[in-house]
Amino acid sequence: MAASIVVPSDITLLENKHSIGHRRLGLFEWTGLLGMAPMFHLHYSKMDKGDKRAVLSKKYDEDDASELGTILKKRQEAIRKEVVATNFMWGTAGTMTGLVWWSFRRYN
Repeated sequence: MAASIVVPSDITLLENKHSIGHRRLGLFEWTGLLGMAPMFHLHYSKMDKGDKRAVLSKKYDEDDASELGTILKKRQEAIRKEVVATNFMWGTAGTMTGLVWWSFRRYN
């Protein structure tokens, strides 16, 4: 079996070309990335948390009104929403576990 060569996608090249600096991650973004499970890359078809962190840490020009700038900002916003939603997933799981545990308090 031959070794696979991982090549960056077109959108990754465009992100690196059009970024103007680094952006700090917010608290919910940081904790959302912390709560993501590790990714098993068999075909490299999904983004792992390192790739998501790389996309979120790029800063783009706010005055760029081109279609490419809009696509890059929308992609970054979509990834940000996914990462922030991970916090609420774990919060919901913890709350439901706590409520089930609380419901069994009279049975012991």
